[in-house]
Amino acid sequence: MAEAVLSFVSVILNKILPLTADEISRVWGVKKDLQKLAKKVEMVEALIFDAKCKKSTSKAVQLWLKRLQSVARDAEIVLDDFGYEVLQQKVENRKRDKVRNFFSSSNPISFHLEMANKIKNVSASLEEAYREANQIGLHPVQLTMTSADHKEDRSTDPFMDESEMMGREVEKSHVVRMLISSDYKKDLPVMSIVGLGGQGKTTLAQLVLKNGSVVKHFDETIWICVSDDFKVERLLNEMLQSLGKKNAETTNREALVRRLQENLQGKSCLLVLDDVWNDNREKWDRTRKCLLAIGGALGSKILATTRSDEVASAMQTSGLYHLEILSDDYSWMLFEKLAFADGGARKTLDLVDIGRRILKKCGDVPLAIKVIEGLLYSKKDASEWLTIEKSEIWNKSSNIANGVFSVLKLSYENLPSLSMKQCFASCSIFLKDTVMEKESLIQIWMIQGLINDAKGGAHLQMEDIGSDYFNILFRSSWLQATFGNSINKIKFCRMHDLVHDLSLQVSNNCCLNTEDGMEVSHDDEVMHLTIILSQGKMLKNIKGIPPNWQTFYLVGDGMLEDISKTSRHLCVLKVDCTNGTHLSNAVGDMKHLRHLDISKTRVTALPDSITKLYNLITLKVFCVKEIPKKFSNLINLRHFQFLFGAALVQSCLFPGTGQLSNLQTLPYFVVSQAKGCQLEELEHLSNL
Repeated sequence: MAEAVLSFVSVILNKILPLTADEISRVWGVKKDLQKLAKKVEMVEALIFDAKCKKSTSKAVQLWLKRLQSVARDAEIVLDDFGYEVLQQKVENRKRDKVRNFFSSSNPISFHLEMANKIKNVSASLEEAYREANQIGLHPVQLTMTSADHKEDRSTDPFMDESEMMGREVEKSHVVRMLISSDYKKDLPVMSIVGLGGQGKTTLAQLVLKNGSVVKHFDETIWICVSDDFKVERLLNEMLQSLGKKNAETTNREALVRRLQENLQGKSCLLVLDDVWNDNREKWDRTRKCLLAIGGALGSKILATTRSDEVASAMQTSGLYHLEILSDDYSWMLFEKLAFADGGARKTLDLVDIGRRILKKCGDVPLAIKVIEGLLYSKKDASEWLTIEKSEIWNKSSNIANGVFSVLKLSYENLPSLSMKQCFASCSIFLKDTVMEKESLIQIWMIQGLINDAKGGAHLQMEDIGSDYFNILFRSSWLQATFGNSINKIKFCRMHDLVHDLSLQVSNNCCLNTEDGMEVSHDDEVMHLTIILSQGKMLKNIKGIPPNWQTFYLVGDGMLEDISKTSRHLCVLKVDCTNGTHLSNAVGDMKHLRHLDISKTRVTALPDSITKLYNLITLKVFCVKEIPKKFSNLINLRHFQFLFGAALVQSCLFPGTGQLSNLQTLPYFVVSQAKGCQLEELEHLSNL
């Protein structure tokens, strides 16, 4: 939970700093209050980090974190309210262009006093939280991303039971050909097997080592499980032990290399580095120099297994093989062989039917199949299998945590930044098996405050940073390519079901996917809600939804009704309802809204009230025929995506485009002689 709360607090800090720097905060007399609030947020952030490092499970700490999460959300709402007024003033002052008009009729002094009081109240709440933390044993810790001290035992070895290997003959032949090929001219070339945790990379490497052609080709084979402890001295020492030698009991690289020279010089060697995590090129270069100094014969090779293309790239891979999931047929063969083995359940039609349904939930991942088989093997009765099929395990995945999830969770813990972890968790707002558009994902991450543009310096936009995050998640197999992608550009992706389960888990239940608007308890810390409507259902009333939820994703045949009344603090609204034709005028009251995607509806006219959404960053409409006259009031708009018919080509779509200075995406601009519709309107859109 600590990590989820840390996410909330870091988002707040990212919002305070630009508001503090804004001239309006000085004019309104809240600049010092905002600066004090920023300091208190930093102090509390250090306390949360202490709770995270200690991995405290005490009830007192968990209650403190839960209260702090509520305070953090209140703080975010106050800051969003203030930010909205700042933007409104900027829109009005474009006409007046005078700072003295900050005190306008739409912003009376009473508002400024009210805002100052709200900021002070939030500061007081954070100060109280700081005092409570000291009472329960939490102390400020410097915020640095460190790996957990506790490391699970994930050691591997070159031995395997071949009878458990299913459907990998093609993959085995491919890797064997790479290893015995003489086409690689580079000394000690690296061959890499890349794939998601649990897909069988280690098993494939084990199978390859037993192949007769590989055994004949190399004089020596050495297996080392590298894991996340990548130290040159440890690797060299373990190479000695793999050769049957005693531990050298030295950390001197030169001495270790000399010992290995005595055993390997002039011999062809296959070195298997299993489960490599290091993507630091310099570390690998130092290791490679030591390995070359050993003096193995020409034709020696390294076979690495890893979950990341980044790691394979850092190792200067000469031959790369991406391992895919098992086919449905081979998955069933593996399941059948293990679940109905001697001593297990008797194969009956009932158990076969249930087993196939359970297997589908495992996503064709060999490790997942083996883990679930471990549960089923000792259960002989169909009722017991049905209990597992309908178990909460598929929602919370708590039992799988001992198997597949221990692997996936560790991979998650090793993501390079807290921001990237937050982006991964955010993917859980999409339903399982949903095809996600890269561009939309990045835009939602931006809207949720998960991308800090300060990290990119002056030359990078938030979209660029988000693209880097996406690419790392994709190369690490968290996201998988789907249809619609070109060879060199990934536009669409999906999540493996088990990976999606993990994203829900690490979101700390802030994301909820439900059907037909089922009631949600106010005790649930729901921030992001996805609702699937059955055919013919209408969403007229959402019961029990907390008032401060941020993200709403509606999927189905129904249409959104009166959503603005229950969610005025909403930041993201995505509606996939093909029979929806009308966008209510009440949408203008959702002043925190930053992302509005109605591209999968039949809405063609935007209400005038939408021009009051000064925070709006992304607007997606399938086909637009009418646009409000004051559309240029949307001064934060970066992405406007739409289609329109040939009948509109002869008319100016909307005037004043040039005032949307943040605009990056604009599919069409119809030039005419009308005011505000000349080509010069694009002159100052430097980000387009």
